[in-house]
Formats: sequence, C-alpha cells, structure tokens
Amino acid sequence: MSRWYMFAAAMAFPAVLLAQVSNSTSRQPVGEPYQPAVPPPSTSVYGGNGPWGGYGGATTAAGSALNGMAGVISAAGQRNLLNSAAAVNWTEAQKNDIENRQRWTNAYFEMRATNRAAAAADRSPRLTMEQIARLAKDGAPKPLNTSHLDPVSGGIKWPSALQQPMFDTQRNEIDRVLATQARYGVLSYSDQTKIREDIKTIFEQLKSQIDQIPPTEYVACRNFLRSVSYATTKTDL
Repeated sequence: MSRWYMFAAAMAFPAVLLAQVSNSTSRQPVGEPYQPAVPPPSTSVYGGNGPWGGYGGATTAAGSALNGMAGVISAAGQRNLLNSAAAVNWTEAQKNDIENRQRWTNAYFEMRATNRAAAAADRSPRLTMEQIARLAKDGAPKPLNTSHLDPVSGGIKWPSALQQPMFDTQRNEIDRVLATQARYGVLSYSDQTKIREDIKTIFEQLKSQIDQIPPTEYVACRNFLRSVSYATTKTDL
C-alpha cells in the first residue's frame, strides 16, 4: 500500500510545482518591473532522504520499477513546468512589445501635432484682398510729375547722376521716344522694346557706380528710371 501512495504522490508533485509558479506570477505587484517566471529546481520525490523521510532505497524489483517510474514522471512534470514558464515569459514579452509600439505611435503623432502647431504659429496671417491691392499700389512706380516730364513736348529732366556722358546714347534715345509719345500719344512696339533696353542699360551702368554715388541719389535715380519705364511701357525694371 505504501508503494502506491508514493506513486500517486510522485504523479501529483509536478502539478503542485506548476501551481506554485502560477500563483507566484499572478501575485506580482502592479506597476513593478516584470519578473520572469522561473520554476524551482526539480526535487526527488522518491528516495532514501526524500521529503517523506524514513524510507530507504528500493529493496525489491517492484520497488525499483516504481522508483524508476517516479523519476520519469518527475522529469515529464519538470518539462511541462519549464514549457509553461517559457509560455508565460513569451506572452509577457509580446505584451511589452505591443505597449512599446503603442507608445512610439502616440509619441510620433504628438510630435507631428506639435510641429504643425509651431509652423502655424510662425506663419504670418494671410493678407486680405484689400491689403494685397494696397501693397501692389504702394510698390508700383510713381508716375512722373510735371517737374520731371513736360506732357506737351515730352521733354524730361534727368537727375544729375544720370546726366553723365556715359549715359548720353541711351538718354538721347529715350528723349526721342518720349517726344514721339507726346506727339502721337502712343508708342510702337519697336519703340517700347527699344526704350526698355535703354532703361535697362542705364540701370546696369548705374549699379556699377553704386560705390561712387551717394545712397540717397542712387535710390532717387533708380526710382526715376522705374517711373520712366512705367510711363512709356507700363512695365517695371
């Protein structure tokens, strides 16, 4: 009878160990780092110094058979216990991977929202149509007044910096075109093309002297050329 009792205890022992591992993992405090499930080392359930004590080694063939069977059952239980612990650890690793991916996704979209908000804050407010029209009007060349252009004869008064000999050729051609415009009211396409080229040539020569001409006079000459261009061809520099 004692041999069958020992056999039944050997079969029940792996289940007891598995229950202990399951209870230890289920009682893990919330919020603390996960501790991997590690089963306790295998112990002998049948032997001279076993947990039940007082029983020596097998003395008969039947006892030896029961002892060997108990060892096989214990090894099978230990294998199942290890497989169960591995499954618990793998499940925990999968859960951590999913949580990490979720955190990364949340951080990515939060960064995008932050960048969009920063870009929107840096952008200037959109202009209204009235503001655009006013800026275009303010930026357009000023028309020549009667102190610079005689509307009857087409005579023009050039700024002193543009009366230098280096500008004579282009300046005389522009005077001719302006006189033609005053006489007939319109300019031919070829005259408009020629005056644009002459004004551009004068302006390029003016820029080459930017170090010799005072800044205020340079700006005045540039604005004057813009006004002449707009008065004759309706175009800017």
